[in-house]
Parts: sequence; structure tokens; C-alpha cells
Amino acid sequence: MGVLSKDELAELTSYEADCCVSIFMPAHSSGVEVNNQHDAIVLKNNLQSARKMLLDKGKNQRTVETILQEGFKLVDDREFWNSQSEGLALFMAEGFFKIIKMPFKAKEERYINSTFYIVPLLPMTSENEHFYLLLLSKKDANIYRGDAFGMELLEIEGLPNGMDDVIHFEEKNARQTMRRAGGGAGRDAITGGGNYHGHGTGLAEEPEYISQYLKEVDQTLWTELLSNEKAPLILAGTEAIAGSYRLISKYKNVVEKVITGNFDHEDKSVIYQKVKELAAPIFEENTRKALNAYYENSTGALTSSIPEDVIPASFYSQISDLFVVKDEHIWGTFDEVSNELKIHEEPQEGDTCLINKAVVKTIKNGGSVHLMQRDKMPADSKVAAFMRF
Repeated sequence: MGVLSKDELAELTSYEADCCVSIFMPAHSSGVEVNNQHDAIVLKNNLQSARKMLLDKGKNQRTVETILQEGFKLVDDREFWNSQSEGLALFMAEGFFKIIKMPFKAKEERYINSTFYIVPLLPMTSENEHFYLLLLSKKDANIYRGDAFGMELLEIEGLPNGMDDVIHFEEKNARQTMRRAGGGAGRDAITGGGNYHGHGTGLAEEPEYISQYLKEVDQTLWTELLSNEKAPLILAGTEAIAGSYRLISKYKNVVEKVITGNFDHEDKSVIYQKVKELAAPIFEENTRKALNAYYENSTGALTSSIPEDVIPASFYSQISDLFVVKDEHIWGTFDEVSNELKIHEEPQEGDTCLINKAVVKTIKNGGSVHLMQRDKMPADSKVAAFMRF
């Protein structure tokens, strides 16, 4: 999956140096671009351009080569290029080098300043926007953790490996449950044949055994994973089995709509495409709430779409939610001590992208940042903010 952790983001936003080089570019995981080393050539060209930019800034040759050397090493690393995603970002400075593989196509861009350019990474920073997908059938139970870019199978200790992993029997008129390999055997249980008290393989068809199976799935997930979670749980399976699970589940955030079908032999990527549309509102929820807060306060002093207000506010911890337009820049400088802001139509010597600065400051000060298409912005501006005070 493609989520950028808080620690990784903090590492990038907190780093400052005389020259921080950020390179973004599209990448390919297969096809003619990989065979022809297309991406390696694109990176080499960007590194050579960054070298010229640094030299033009008056940096000495040795310093420049030190900053870029780890990047140049990647150009001939065939193993590296054979394991790419859709986008690639490199962050380089003296004593600092970091690679981030992006699960979406990145616009090719180079940026050199005293801080790293992180705006294109914002879609990867929604750490809390995730969901769980439970694939349920009589033959198996699997749970995935997903986000806006993919999902991964979780290994849950003790999760029943289908109906045949739960055997019921009566002992002195008291109904009990045991695994064929003993209690808690889960996916390591022995799945050999055998009949118990007259119940052959047909036991899996009886409602009471289906119910017991689903209860054990729910109890295991509650104990091992969900008891401290609030993320939505999406169910996939037949209407009958999903409906029965919802009725007995302890978890309060089971999504009402079910992805119906039999997924025992379905490819994970196919399943993810089915669940992505249903999960889309999950990824948009935080932005939706932030926009509502902005609109509800749009006539008061807590909102602004004026860069001359928004940019300084980001430095002084005033911003709760910052909205910025994707692939846009505001060039200029801001002196935090004198509170002097200068904005230029075109970048001038010594300028920085003030949108990036506002993003970095907002994140460092505990605010949230929302990367928007221009037509989705709450106002006709490259930046807008809902203030704390």
C-alpha cells in the first residue's frame, strides 16, 4: 500500500539545509519503458539538470557531487528499476538521501530550496483513512487492510480457515467447540476428514454451524484486531452469510452495503477494484468535514482564501485545515521575524514555493492539508484555510 507514515513525513518536513533537492517523475513497473531503461534515462536527465541548477547557484563542484551521488548510483541499478510503482520521488541533501515510490503517476518536476518539496506526496499522507475488507465464505475467511492505493492480506492468529476448521459436538448435553488440531489452531489446523457424532461433511450446511463459525470469526477478529479500531469494515460474500455476520458482530462500524459474490478464487487486484468504489467516501471523509467547516464559517474571520493572510497564518500555528490546488505554485519569500511577505508572478532569485512552505508549516504545527483540484477548492484561489483562531 502507499501510505506515507507520520515519521516519514516528519523526517522530510523537519529537514532544512542550504540545498535540498527534490525530484519527482513518473515510473513504470513493466512494459517497454522498463526494457528500454526509459525511467533511468529520465532520472539521469533530471539529476544533470539539478547539477546545473546547483552550480548556477554558486555551489562548488564537490558539494554538488556529494549531494547527487546517491541519485546517480540508481541510474545503472537494474534491480531498482525492475521494482517500481507508478511514480518516484527522490530527496537529496548533504548527508541526506531518501527514495519514495509513489502509487500514482507523478508530474516530472525538480525543486531546489532550503526545504524539500512535499506537496505531491500529500495524497499518501492520509494515515487514518483506511478500511478493512472481510471476505467470507463457508470455505474461508480472510481480512484485508486497505487504503486509497491498494490492500494487503492480514495474517490473524486463530482466524478459522473456513467451516471445516470448526467442529461441533455434544458432550453430556452441553454443546462445545473445538478445532481439529485443538483449540486455537486456526490456519495451522489439520484439515483431515472424519465424522463426529454422526455429523459428516454436511454439517457445514446447517444454520447452527454457520452461526457458530461466524461467531468464532467475529470473536477472533475482535480480540486480535478490531477492539481498538474505528475504521469501516466492508463485507464481501453472499447476502446470506454477510447478513448473518452483521447480526452477530461485536464491531460497530460494519458497512451496510455488501460486495456480493463468491471470491474464493478471485485475484486480489480484481477484488480491490470492486471494493474501491464503495470505499471512496472513506478517503474523502476528512476533506468533506473540513470543507463543511470552512463553508459554515465562510462569512467570519476564521476563513480566508487570500494568500497574504493564509501564508503567514501557517507559520504562526493558526491553521486547522489548509486547502491547496494541485500542481500550483506561489513564488516569493516570507520573513517570519518581520512578518514581511513578498509574492512574485514568476520565480525570482531566492524565491521559494510559498504553497510548499505553508504545507510544511501547517503539518509541523498539527494542522491538516487537503490537496484539491481547482474546481473543488472552497474559493477561487490557489490556497484557502480554516483557522483555529
